[in-house]
Amino acid sequence: MIHANLQDFFQKKDGIVCLYTKKVVPLHSEKKASTMHSQLRRIIMRRLVLFTLIVLALPLWAGEMADTTDIRFRELNEVSVTGHQTALQTEGYRLVATMTHEEIRVLPVTTIADLLQYIPGVDIRQRGASGVQADLSIRGGTGKQVKVLLNGIDMTDPQTEHYTMDLPVDALIIERVEVLQGTNYALDAFSGAINIVTKSQGMKELEDERVRGLEVGGLEVRGKMTAGEYGLVNPALAVKAQKEAWYINSAASYNRSGGYAVNTDYQIVNAFVQTGWKNLDFQVGAQMKDAGANCFYSTKYPNQFDATRTAFATAAFHHRWQSGWALHANAYYRAHYDRFELFRGGKDAEGHDAPSWYAPNRHWTHTSGAHIEGSWSNTWSKTTAGAEVRDEFIRSSNMGVHNRVQVRYFAEQRFYWHGLSAAVGGAGIWNSQFGHDWSAGANIGYEPVRGLHLFVNVNRAIRVPTFTDLYYHSATQEADPLTRPEKALQLEGSVQYTHGHWYTSASGYYRWGQDIIDWIKVPDPDVTVWRSTNNSRVNAAGVEAAVGFQGHEWIRRIELSYAFCDVQADAGGMLSMYVLDYLRHKATLRIEHKIYKGFGASWSLSFRQREGEYTSLEGTIQRYRPVWLLDGCIYWQNPHVKISVEAHNMADQLYYDFSGVLQPRHWVAGTVQFML
Repeated sequence: MIHANLQDFFQKKDGIVCLYTKKVVPLHSEKKASTMHSQLRRIIMRRLVLFTLIVLALPLWAGEMADTTDIRFRELNEVSVTGHQTALQTEGYRLVATMTHEEIRVLPVTTIADLLQYIPGVDIRQRGASGVQADLSIRGGTGKQVKVLLNGIDMTDPQTEHYTMDLPVDALIIERVEVLQGTNYALDAFSGAINIVTKSQGMKELEDERVRGLEVGGLEVRGKMTAGEYGLVNPALAVKAQKEAWYINSAASYNRSGGYAVNTDYQIVNAFVQTGWKNLDFQVGAQMKDAGANCFYSTKYPNQFDATRTAFATAAFHHRWQSGWALHANAYYRAHYDRFELFRGGKDAEGHDAPSWYAPNRHWTHTSGAHIEGSWSNTWSKTTAGAEVRDEFIRSSNMGVHNRVQVRYFAEQRFYWHGLSAAVGGAGIWNSQFGHDWSAGANIGYEPVRGLHLFVNVNRAIRVPTFTDLYYHSATQEADPLTRPEKALQLEGSVQYTHGHWYTSASGYYRWGQDIIDWIKVPDPDVTVWRSTNNSRVNAAGVEAAVGFQGHEWIRRIELSYAFCDVQADAGGMLSMYVLDYLRHKATLRIEHKIYKGFGASWSLSFRQREGEYTSLEGTIQRYRPVWLLDGCIYWQNPHVKISVEAHNMADQLYYDFSGVLQPRHWVAGTVQFML
């Protein structure tokens, strides 16, 4: 469903930190690299500990600075003011697509990648099932151009977009998924951003429950077991506990399959814990993933394999004073390890030993950051200023050792007057590798009558190349270390109308892109090497529309959405790996309905037409074909148990998202869930 309110989305922005300066160590100097790596790790830990102590000390400082008014009254007053602004016009100048928990629980989904398939303008290109590897694209952009946040903390991978979606979060604990489409300087998002919000309860919700006379606290246990075709086994367990101002939200899951085709087996283990007390929030997570990577990067070498490990920890503090002042700060650390084998276990598809020149690739990336911002607001305006720092480090058997730092400082002024809301702001950006640059934006929203919202916005954004864009080299890819940052300017207009059970929205946009990064090669099956390059100009135009009905006893939801995108670029007759392989048409019909008593069903019928060409398994150049995909779920549920049967690609369609990587055809599974 489409929503205009950005209160949570913008208040939980990512934050970013610099921990050390840029260093490049030659790959042949392994001992020196190892010593420097150890020193850099000690520096990173010392500074993270220092920042965490500062974050932990902030509540004490806030308590000294705040007035001595009774805390319940102060928090109630805060909620009242915030609620008033949100309801009328606060930050209501952009459409945000939101998938809520109520929608998620009836869809045949287990991963975040599955969820995003249902949102207009979002393109999930997968290599395999269950999010084994998924590239997220928005409005014809590439996977590198999308920022991914988990509860407002930046999880974007600096090595490659292929690992940004390595998130240890099961659909069982997701409260909602928010999608901001289009460039946005405030979030440092190039073509869009997603924010995954897990189940949690902050001070505002606690006070709301107290006002309603509800008991604050309790224990909730959720679990599920899914089994299906191709040896699919997927148990998961989630526990949520609340006592006054303290809460904990945790989940663990295991997902495995023998594979729907040769060398498509996988196993994924996730663990996630989120906890908080008053204005402090913490989260830690870890993921282990092993997957057969059949033809992932080249049809010439089908017996590929990919193993990844992800771990992260974050801390956040937020406080609002009755006077209108507010402070928000966070810090995070994310580590990612990847071992990629072009020849799984040292063997090719026929079982022969790998060539003598072959060696597996190993990559270690460390990303750390911090963000702090302050704001002052009254009934008609809000002023915000802050800074964030982000440090990115990689040590790779293929790319060497590299480190870069980015500092970003920003300011924004917002105004509210009757049904009108507006904002103007900008940010300065310094990167230790690419120097200074800037981004800026202006947004206007207007509600002429109740339920009708009009939006216009213009934003400029930039994005630095990933480490893979700059340094990766292999038998199938050759990067250019002189690759430059991308730049984009987007103009967008939108309209939204809600009345009773009905809602509708429409938007149109045009994005001017400069120095857009792509990987290209000549259209010859015998040439297997892709090379990174900057396209001088890549422009994108499109429209998105949705209309829906919800809330009826029998027809609980019916929604029809459509997204069209047209990308104009000249690749000089070359094949494009990302820029020109975009989703041109995407139409989706979603229906959820009651059958009888506790029985119900949800269905999704989608049409997708992708532009571009790919190399087939037979080695010929083919154009992507249009495809119709039908997914369905029939279930029975009561307040404590849900039993369902889900089916994906019920029409048994043969299709590709990437060159030579065949997607699963029919896939049927059964699930039993419980809640205590």
